[in-house]
Amino acid sequence: MKIALVVLGAPDSGLCHFRAQGFAKALETSSVSLQRVFFYGEGVLAAASDNSECMSAWSAIAATQGCDLVLCSASAETHNVLPPPDAFTIMGLGALMEAGHDCDRVVSFD
Repeated sequence: MKIALVVLGAPDSGLCHFRAQGFAKALETSSVSLQRVFFYGEGVLAAASDNSECMSAWSAIAATQGCDLVLCSASAETHNVLPPPDAFTIMGLGALMEAGHDCDRVVSFD
């Protein structure tokens, strides 16, 4: 089974990133494959330089699971997260639609 995650909330606005990271880490011990994590809206702030702890946690997840960390291009521009850190890429909403098509499940965290 393939899964994609959508992260909508800012790293400092509650438990959104903590729960999403916990979910992603739990997939490591299962037969489920994490394909992509798409950060939308304030979720792109995970890649901001002032959120280094959150950014490094996501980078570690991507390294161990081989998934893509994708920032929404419009959200990254709105929140001035340009250029993205090494582990992250910038794509449009088409990348989210592609994940929805290619994966068996899309799980969102807000």
